[in-house]
Amino acid sequence: MITIGYSTRTSNPQLQEYFKKSCGHPKVEVIEKVNPNGKSLTEVYNEILRESSNDIVVLCHDDIYFEKNGWGNKILKHFDKTDYGILGVAGTTYLPKSGMWWEDRSKMYGVVNHEHEGKKWESKYSDSLGNDIQQTVLVDGLFIVLHKKRIKETFNEEVKGFHLYDVDFCFRNYLHEVKIGVLYNIRLTHKSIGMTNEEWEKNRILFSEKWSDYLPVKITKKHGEKLKILIGCLFFKTFTGSEVYVYELAKGLVSIGHEVTVMSEIGGPLTDLAKRAGIKCVSVQEAPGYKLGDGKWVLNTPNGPQQSQPNVYYKISEVKFDIIHCQHEPITNLMCNLYPNIEKVSTIHSEVIDLEKPVINDTIKKYISIRPEIRDYIHERYDIGFENIEVIYNPIDDNRFTSKKSNDENSLLFVGSIDYLREKSINDLVEYTKENGMELWLVGENKSDYLPSLLENSHVKHFKPTWNTESYIHRCKETAGILLGRTTIEGWMCGKKGWIYDVDSNGDILSKKLHEIPEDLDKFKSSNVVEHINELYYEVIS
Repeated sequence: MITIGYSTRTSNPQLQEYFKKSCGHPKVEVIEKVNPNGKSLTEVYNEILRESSNDIVVLCHDDIYFEKNGWGNKILKHFDKTDYGILGVAGTTYLPKSGMWWEDRSKMYGVVNHEHEGKKWESKYSDSLGNDIQQTVLVDGLFIVLHKKRIKETFNEEVKGFHLYDVDFCFRNYLHEVKIGVLYNIRLTHKSIGMTNEEWEKNRILFSEKWSDYLPVKITKKHGEKLKILIGCLFFKTFTGSEVYVYELAKGLVSIGHEVTVMSEIGGPLTDLAKRAGIKCVSVQEAPGYKLGDGKWVLNTPNGPQQSQPNVYYKISEVKFDIIHCQHEPITNLMCNLYPNIEKVSTIHSEVIDLEKPVINDTIKKYISIRPEIRDYIHERYDIGFENIEVIYNPIDDNRFTSKKSNDENSLLFVGSIDYLREKSINDLVEYTKENGMELWLVGENKSDYLPSLLENSHVKHFKPTWNTESYIHRCKETAGILLGRTTIEGWMCGKKGWIYDVDSNGDILSKKLHEIPEDLDKFKSSNVVEHINELYYEVIS
């Protein structure tokens, strides 16, 4: 049922018996190839494949031991229940042009123990998937398990010595669409550390030159497969436009089966809502895979313990996000620095706020503008190609915002922070509502010193930020906002006309207009927006 083969300098009957016993299966064949003169592993492994009596063949180093017995049955189950042709305990989903498969550790998977000079440690390249398999481009030669009837290529005997045989073997089978993967329910210890040498470098150069037209290659998630998504934004506490945008997007992505983490300044009512919706929330100070130095905690390094430096991020583990979605320039810059090898999408929410300046980075593959005007602005100002910009509007929950509950009162609703950018628009609305005998409802956080003077007008009312903005929208007659904000769209969906003030970066009014309800409201519905962005994610990672 299983053949175990290995190359060794001198015969080791005890090792043969150990492999038989630890395997835990009664039908085990062990082929020991005594190789004192350094015959190439490609030749030795092909001999083992020819001589083996079984379809399932384990090719391994002679300096490993297993943490638990009974691993043989686990291998048989993997091949019985899947169509994989090659399995291992460590590998990668990305093979660069260099052929150095550990070049991008964020694409590595598996867990392997090492033991050297009396010390033992764990090399953990990814979290365990239990009994599941992670599809990869290749697996490490430390432990290769193959199904002879499923592979298309044997070992290439042009690869001499003891290095890069595994990369070449796996890659050539990968080109023939043989499925390769890393398993997690078998743990072993390698009684040495992997090191490169002159022979390895020579073989690497030959390999990379031979396959230069085919490299790099990368395993990506197929459409419909679960994605692991990291969304970054400046704040994720209350109910400002960009915060609610992130919440609606993350909630929608979770509802279609993805795993979503939001990294931001957290700890408010919106954070609580997000956690109840199944969204993971982490603070910027606890960025996944990193720990922020505080001058107190100590970092263990090869040169001994070192005290952490305040406000410096220290990498403590690899992260495996499929894609990152950024908002706001400071957070986008941080995420590009912390995660330089993960593809990104960046949403730009405004053309008049400095925090919304687009970051130009090779890993940002697409920009989302929530209005056509933003698309035109970032194209003209920052020379971003139209082909890299998608106009995708603010996502609005149409279950909450619907005209069925409308009950007009003689009032106008303005939702947003009371700040410098909105001051002139709000003052204009004070006069408009006064002239028309209407109440002006201001809902938002006060970030100004002019609100008290506004409230001297008896028809002006101020309310604190709230999640339940629909309670105001269902009662008002009209809405108003700067540019095309969330409240305008929410009002349209509730059957309310909306004033849109076009302003510049100083808040000066460029134009204002009362907009009727558009016919194409479907483009604002959360489900449609989320699906559009979801499609964009798969396009980027592929």
